Amino acid sequence: MKVSRVLWRIAQARGIFVLVGFAVGIFSSSLLKAPTIQQVAMTPRRTASSWQPRQTRHDGLRDKVIAESNRFAQTNGKRKILLDCGGNVASTVQLFRETYPDGKDYVIHSFELDDRLAPYFAPYSNHVLHCPTAVSNKDGNMTAYAESAWSPGKGKTSGRDMQWGGGTLFAHKKEIQDNITGGSRRLTYRRTVPTVDLSRWIKENTNVDDYVIFKLDVEGAEYDILTKMLKEDTFRWIDKYYGEYHGWQSVAGWNKADKAQLIEEVETKGKPLLRWTGEKRTYEDFDVLHPKLVGSVGKPGVVYSNCIGSAQKRPKLALVVQVGMNAKSARKLVTTLAAHTSNIPLALFVYGDFVELFPQQVEDWAERFTIGMREGQPFPPGHFALQAPGWIRFSLVSAIERHRDIGLQSTLYLAENVTKSVITVAKDRGLSLIQPTARFPPTKGTLLTEKSYYHYRDVERVPKALRVIADGLGNTGGILSLDSDHPDSYMISAFLLDYLVENSGFELVSIEECLTE
Repeated sequence: MKVSRVLWRIAQARGIFVLVGFAVGIFSSSLLKAPTIQQVAMTPRRTASSWQPRQTRHDGLRDKVIAESNRFAQTNGKRKILLDCGGNVASTVQLFRETYPDGKDYVIHSFELDDRLAPYFAPYSNHVLHCPTAVSNKDGNMTAYAESAWSPGKGKTSGRDMQWGGGTLFAHKKEIQDNITGGSRRLTYRRTVPTVDLSRWIKENTNVDDYVIFKLDVEGAEYDILTKMLKEDTFRWIDKYYGEYHGWQSVAGWNKADKAQLIEEVETKGKPLLRWTGEKRTYEDFDVLHPKLVGSVGKPGVVYSNCIGSAQKRPKLALVVQVGMNAKSARKLVTTLAAHTSNIPLALFVYGDFVELFPQQVEDWAERFTIGMREGQPFPPGHFALQAPGWIRFSLVSAIERHRDIGLQSTLYLAENVTKSVITVAKDRGLSLIQPTARFPPTKGTLLTEKSYYHYRDVERVPKALRVIADGLGNTGGILSLDSDHPDSYMISAFLLDYLVENSGFELVSIEECLTE
């Protein structure tokens, strides 16, 4: 009896030891396990029974994503949400994030049926991609028809040499039958994709009190979707409606008269449609949302390449820095100029992308210097001005919005190059254009070559650079710019200020004084 009791106690002790060891093992593995990372998702109002896109069906991760989304998306108790239905190549996401007022505060849900386009959405945070998923008036599965991959011998799409990148649930009969070329739209990529009842999804994943912008561009599927939304009063959840109607698209059960009648009902019982054209970088109320800026210096659309009144007895000179995207070089140059005993007035012209990446740096600079605008992002030399006006406007408004994000507004724009299109767009935005009298490095006139400049040591390059600047300014002064991306701007900076203060004969003024009578 005693022996059996001893054996029983030993067994109990071993069992407890095993259980403790097992628990410690689980705990340790959970500590060592690398966390899964996902950008952002949004809280659905339903729980386990909610429809979910394929890529978010990971319940443990989903709870973390939902919590993060709530923190990110709440604004004064209301969420800001953009429903991007027909995501394509993320053209709507890009346009919205870059130009829409407070566009970075919105959670964006993009629905796209072509899984090959998913990589275009990868750069964007605070964004949920439902792909491959088609919006519809019902949950289920349907065949999606999308454009074939490009090749040199592909031929034209809809009569044009283009890569449409689009897809549809409603192909024409000839397109469906032609599985070799896919018809005029080259719809040879065919897959069965899940469809989601959009009307239901909106009600279950947003609140009436949320601010919801709804963009619908779905190649004919809009007619069935909008019919159900009207029937279920889903437009009560919608604050603004952008999109496009596809009257030419053949859709089963719909003729032209029925489509026209539905559009009229949406206008009166739902929300009026505002045109959204992502591939042209515009939307119908673009100019309403981005009114012309009003500045205290300069006139909109006027190009200033010299100081006003610089022909006087003592000509004026304003020094500006073209801040490039190399933040280290920019800090080094600006800090050096600011440390000079002359305390010369300085203006810094900054790309929108620089402001977004280094907002605190620009805010710190703004406490001491004038901050002006460059384009939204840098382009290879000469290419920005070659773009169509819509793309130029897109870039300038993006830059305006990035400055506004940190509480700055400038109407002074140092243009990469000046053309009629650039001037027209800048004028419409209320911007005055700066074209420096002289630049370092120079972009015209005496250029820096290997033989004339780069072959030499720093001590020999300094006077050569200063001579190029002095020749560019002549005796009339004007506006002198230093490009912060060129390392020699830093090398010559203190010597340049010594020359300007002691020997140039110019009155050193701020850019505001330069442009004032």
